[in-house]
Amino acid sequence: MVRMKFKICLVSLLSVLALGGFTPEAKAGSGVEAEDMVVATVDSRPIHLSDLSFVEEEIYAMIGNVPPQQKGQILMGYAIDRDLAVAAATQAGVGDQDPEVMARMALYRDKAVQEVYISRLLSARVTEEALREAYAQDYTARPAVEEVRARHILVKDEETAKALAAKVKGGADFIQLATENSIGPSKESGGDLGYFTADQMVPSFSEAAFKLQVGEVSAPVQSQFGWHIIKLEDRRTQPIPSYEEVAAEIAEDLFTRAQQEIYQDWRGKAKIEMVTQEGQ
Repeated sequence: MVRMKFKICLVSLLSVLALGGFTPEAKAGSGVEAEDMVVATVDSRPIHLSDLSFVEEEIYAMIGNVPPQQKGQILMGYAIDRDLAVAAATQAGVGDQDPEVMARMALYRDKAVQEVYISRLLSARVTEEALREAYAQDYTARPAVEEVRARHILVKDEETAKALAAKVKGGADFIQLATENSIGPSKESGGDLGYFTADQMVPSFSEAAFKLQVGEVSAPVQSQFGWHIIKLEDRRTQPIPSYEEVAAEIAEDLFTRAQQEIYQDWRGKAKIEMVTQEGQ
């Protein structure tokens, strides 16, 4: 994981959470850098925002999809437990000079050097300029994409579909018919499928839907799911998300690609020989 990314994530997180009464706004003008402010104390020992950043790196795989408020509580709890454990271990005589601790520290050293150096390389590559350029290329410069919003009634057989289509043609309420008769999951919302592009639906359904005018209802259409009656609600050009909405996603993609390129370059220049054990 990349240090810069986690700093951004945690500053954002703490801007909406009052962890121990500290927020970036609360420390403004105090002389303490917001990105490494004190967020809690344990027996007068400070826990800094950078401590939470390291914790997030360590357990990110477990909490990546956790809601922000719960994530903040988990990180804080983890940091507090670690502080208490270190204090107890120190009191018991388990410290830097303990042989087992020294062995683990030697193993962690290479990992720490790797992460710090890779982080610096990635930070130099994934700049604001690079993010803006990727946004322009992937979003603002792409061709306009048409999408429609439609409702449908899904039934098992053609006969039922024709009967319902006749009711719609006779003035029956489409939403009510969908709610009462459709076997699809959208029945609870009156058959509403929201907006979709042509490639997001099965071909027969998309072909019929995109031929309709707004307010028009199709004849029964067959797909592998059954028979559909489709009503077109709206047609538009797919809106382009703002830079702020997709910046994090773009950054994640650029970080991943840049890291792959770095390691591929190093592997290409290195002489790597695999040593196999006898009999393998």
